[in-house]
Amino acid sequence: MSLHRYDIRALYGDYIRAGLGMVATIAPIAFVRPDWPIAMMLGSIGLLCFYFVAQTYIRHRTVVGIDDEGIFMRGLHTVSFRWTELSRFNLNYYSLRRDRLNGWMELTVKSGTREITFDSRLEDFVTIVRRAHVAAKANQLTMNAITQANLLALRIY
Repeated sequence: MSLHRYDIRALYGDYIRAGLGMVATIAPIAFVRPDWPIAMMLGSIGLLCFYFVAQTYIRHRTVVGIDDEGIFMRGLHTVSFRWTELSRFNLNYYSLRRDRLNGWMELTVKSGTREITFDSRLEDFVTIVRRAHVAAKANQLTMNAITQANLLALRIY
């Protein structure tokens, strides 16, 4: 059994951006007391930043475990299934820039209604992708062209 977590250093940027967003939107409401339309707009943005902090905290506390039998993810909820039950395997790449640099990958594995999704900031992400890929091949799952291209980018054949 191997356990994998998100390293705090990989999440610092998310914590800082969301925290600064909260301060930048809540502080004017507290100290300047703007008119209600402005206060509502700032408060809404502040709530969105709070949601982002909460999501980052949940990701920080998430643990993914794999072994020869299956996979589990323990975070806000616990989800687990056996590799023989794997029914979907998708590996996507996301980038915020047109040059497609500095992006991240996201793996989604599914069994029936149970789904596990995590991104490439997870420790030993490639190891988990390799193991899930072996299970997907063993279960004869078809993989879309995007997943195949992303596997090649990770040098998983």
